[in-house]
Amino acid sequence: MMILDTRIQIVTICFFIIVYSDHIRNKKLPLLSNYFFSMMLFFTAGNLFFDLVKVYTIIYMDVVSPLINRLCNQLFYATLIMIVAFLFWYVEILGHNQKRMEWKKLTFSLLLLLFPMYMIVFGELNYYIEDNHVYAYGSMTDAFSLTVLIYGIMIIIDTFLYKDTIGKDNRFAIRLGVMVLIGGVVVQFFNHGLLTLGVTITLMILFIYLSLENPKEYVDEDTGTFNKRAFHLMMEEKKEADRSLILVSVVVDDLNKIQTMVGHDRTNHVLKIIGDQMNEVFQLEEHFHGKMMKQVYEFSMQHKRKKIRNTFLSSAYHTRSNVMTFLVEQPLESIQDQLNQLSMFIKEPITCSQYTIAIKAHIDVILTDVYKEQSSCDEVYEMMNYMANHNEARSDTNVHFLDEEIISQKMRYTTIENILRDAIANQGFDMVYQPIYHSKTGDFLSAEALVRLTDTTTVGFVSPEEFIPIAEKKGMIMELGQIVFEKVCAFARKKCLQEIGIEYIEVNLSGIQCMHPDLPSQLQKIMQKYEITPGFINLEITETAFVESGEMLQVNMHELRDMGCSFSMDDFGTGYSNLSRMAEVTYDLVKLDKSLIWPCFSEESGKANAILESVIRLLHQLNVKIVAEGVETEEMAIYLNEHGVTCLQGYYYSKPIGEEAYYNFLLNDQRGRLSLT
Repeated sequence: MMILDTRIQIVTICFFIIVYSDHIRNKKLPLLSNYFFSMMLFFTAGNLFFDLVKVYTIIYMDVVSPLINRLCNQLFYATLIMIVAFLFWYVEILGHNQKRMEWKKLTFSLLLLLFPMYMIVFGELNYYIEDNHVYAYGSMTDAFSLTVLIYGIMIIIDTFLYKDTIGKDNRFAIRLGVMVLIGGVVVQFFNHGLLTLGVTITLMILFIYLSLENPKEYVDEDTGTFNKRAFHLMMEEKKEADRSLILVSVVVDDLNKIQTMVGHDRTNHVLKIIGDQMNEVFQLEEHFHGKMMKQVYEFSMQHKRKKIRNTFLSSAYHTRSNVMTFLVEQPLESIQDQLNQLSMFIKEPITCSQYTIAIKAHIDVILTDVYKEQSSCDEVYEMMNYMANHNEARSDTNVHFLDEEIISQKMRYTTIENILRDAIANQGFDMVYQPIYHSKTGDFLSAEALVRLTDTTTVGFVSPEEFIPIAEKKGMIMELGQIVFEKVCAFARKKCLQEIGIEYIEVNLSGIQCMHPDLPSQLQKIMQKYEITPGFINLEITETAFVESGEMLQVNMHELRDMGCSFSMDDFGTGYSNLSRMAEVTYDLVKLDKSLIWPCFSEESGKANAILESVIRLLHQLNVKIVAEGVETEEMAIYLNEHGVTCLQGYYYSKPIGEEAYYNFLLNDQRGRLSLT
């Protein structure tokens, strides 16, 4: 009887069991590549089993029939070739971003299998016995070795062809795994007594698993659901398969508020509860493979629709900090009950630890059949973000469906974003100035600089209220602010505004600008470039920007004030209106918003008058200069002046006008004053 050492096979099998156990116990995306990797694991398990079995059939050759012995060897070589074939298909799918293989390459790879399979079935298999070692040789083993070599070369070539779609580390792991396998085949070919193929196969699987198929890369640590990366991969997979999808997203509108109240960890737990509820509501019935989907559905019906733990079932995705999303492959009509359940759920408080948290949330529903214009999954994600930002729960509903109106709004948003980028690249902004009247002197001694954006070929005039938020969200506000400030300084220098009596120009700062540490140095360089004294610049900051900017704003204000710049609180009365914050920082002036002024001239003006007059008295006690915005009538001007507001701005005096018009306005005003004297 032959004696063969099988310890290495046993150790290899134990090691493979550890890898396989880790694979099946973690969540996995229902991607096509995952399916092929699972098939690799399946054939690897079979290969290791038959590798061990064939050792014993050889040891007991005098007992086991030659037919059984040959069959075990055939299954061993066949499963090994299928591992390599599936690895090739796996790399092809990765290289094409989860797309199906081209039929020509698929046909060629299938034809390539015919030769080794034929040789495995009909080829010659002999055994050679030497010093208690037995090894197989013949046309069957030669065909196997040649096929592995050919597939290995094709896989390595693919890693070079698909360098743009397969990451560098992933390509290295694939190459290393293939080289280890080929090396094992070569060693086995020249040293038949060494049983190394099982080890090399397991090592190859391990390299690929750790680099490409580690499930933890797709799971969000905070919520336990799939992460944004997983969502994008799934969307690519479904789009390539031309599957109609429904994206159901629960958007927590007040996530920051919740985080402030209960902390980061409990906020994540709230999101996890929402994700679990989405899984519960949609019953985890969707499977990327039709046959399995049907089996799961039938099984769930038999078990009273309980949750089914299956690694290939759909799950919620944490697609954004405040958004949980579920992908549905069913008609909209079939999930109306689920949407209603979800709608009712987010209206109720959520219990988290010892807290009961009332959330403000809404549901966005996107049907890919409706949104057919998207050319990439990134555009679908952009639409999700747009809806999350622009929708909110209303009294009549908290469920919003994507429709043509929203698509049109999003198209306008994208158009403005592109116009904005082009304007920043080409300095394509216009500046207008609204004069400010100083009633004590009867002069227009200052003005507010306002930026304007117009595109004559598309949307025409774009309101700052529309393009400024886009600039902030898309990371363009610092560049825009620099352009605006430079245009103001260049105009002031060119027209010698200080020399003709203008005391200061007001320039608005956004909240993001206020928080940027480079703001003081950026503004200082521009003022030095155009020889503008800092005292000529008054920087306007809204109440909201002040509250949201935190300590960084105060640091920047202190540095800019040391240079000589002055500050004003803009739109007072529209933001937080927290007067206690006036003590935290010194403002040179406060601009009263029109929402405080206009109600004083309505039919029921008693309360409005009391509020406005109280605010004016308080600001005078704080020794702060006051500017009133929105002055549109003589009655308003007289009333405000009588109550101590001596700086007036509004259409009664002038609308915002272009640079030349503003300069001529100042010259005419000077001529008028001269004629009076």
